[in-house]
Amino acid sequence: MLSVLRIHLVSEIPVVGCEITPYVVLRLPDGSISNEDVLESAPLGGHYMRYKWHRIQTNGKFAVCSIHPTERATLQCVVCLKARVPSAKTFHCSTRCFSDAWQHHLVMHDPATNSMIANGNEEEQSLGRFSSHISERSLGDTCFEVGRSRTYIPSADDIGHVLKFECVPVDAQTRLPVGNVSTITTSCVITAPSPSPRRMIRVSGADFQGNTDTDERTLKFRVLSYNILADHYAATDKYGYCPSWALSWSYRRQNLLKEIVGYNVDIICLQEVQSNHFKDFFAPELSKHGYDGLYKKKTTKIDNGNPDRIDGCATFFRKERFSCFKKYEVSFVLHLF
Repeated sequence: MLSVLRIHLVSEIPVVGCEITPYVVLRLPDGSISNEDVLESAPLGGHYMRYKWHRIQTNGKFAVCSIHPTERATLQCVVCLKARVPSAKTFHCSTRCFSDAWQHHLVMHDPATNSMIANGNEEEQSLGRFSSHISERSLGDTCFEVGRSRTYIPSADDIGHVLKFECVPVDAQTRLPVGNVSTITTSCVITAPSPSPRRMIRVSGADFQGNTDTDERTLKFRVLSYNILADHYAATDKYGYCPSWALSWSYRRQNLLKEIVGYNVDIICLQEVQSNHFKDFFAPELSKHGYDGLYKKKTTKIDNGNPDRIDGCATFFRKERFSCFKKYEVSFVLHLF
């Protein structure tokens, strides 16, 4: 029988306008394991998967963590309150959060802590005197169904609210759930921050806003080269300084497209482009802006059963200025060794 083994979110922090697709591991009727969807139109063993998204909306105000503003606060330091520290700086999402920020936090309530230092360990006593009246979930929470597919794109209405994803196998004949419902929740939905402006180094004769001489007789054209960082290289252990939601492909791809199109170039050379990202995203999206493209996958990469994860190089050209006469594929590894 079809069953759910595991649900995983690539990033627990959802961003407005960025697609969320949970990684769902299924045990198929034949006993094999798969992360492919089982649709109602193509059931397996008489079963298919049903998905729902809910917005958990809290009735009333709640505080947010002073260190992790995307998390709800569960603790408040009473020592800070005695020292008349601004309330927004007194909240933390967990005791671990408070402990990690202790040395910085200590400075804020120095006058109020002298008596506590004389009586024992200040950090320990402060932790013991945290107020925990702010719960992560209150009895006044209300759930609103916002989607019925595996994928969901948060909207402005979701900002500040937690999302809950649930999935369950369904009998294709009775259309009734079979087994337990598997669920996973996100952190509060946030708005996407504006990317920091790039500090460009201008070169003679070039205008990065696209105001160049386009007279065909001059034979001038503009070329952009960009390493977009393939999704399978964007791991949090390699880029620990970057939040997980900012590394997610659903967030980065929109920013990449906006920036690439904004340069208004004639030829675009992209590196580390996964084959599925070329086919499903860059090719159709850049076509809307007048570009046609070619793709060359790396020849020495091992796909580990997933050829779409192999990256390569993509070249796009503006169709009103160029056309593809002939394509040559060169493998540097084969020619250099």
